[in-house]
Amino acid sequence: MAIASPKKKEELAKQFKINPEIDSKLNAFMKAEPDLVQYVKDLPREQLERKFLLRKMRDQEQKEGYSAKVKAWLEKPEQADLAKSLRATISPNMKPERQEQAILTQAKNYVRNNKIKLG
Repeated sequence: MAIASPKKKEELAKQFKINPEIDSKLNAFMKAEPDLVQYVKDLPREQLERKFLLRKMRDQEQKEGYSAKVKAWLEKPEQADLAKSLRATISPNMKPERQEQAILTQAKNYVRNNKIKLG
């Protein structure tokens, strides 16, 4: 991706919503950490992109790992009644893969709301 021209930068800025509270916290952090700010500014564009994408990749892996834990927990025999009740709330008109995703989402909510530790 090429560096945006000033006109494009203005257009891009309009696309992104800025949370004033977060923005002020970020500005304070940047003021308190000038060496870190300079380090980031000195990074080549490709390295900056790779660092950003690495963080996104790790976030995705973490979400997928948690989903696998919840799915394994839900498939245990002692959770059969819960799985049955979750399936009963899902529309049979949904595509099967969407049904499974909806059940997994409900199971995650159940685990979170009941403060269940998955180990």
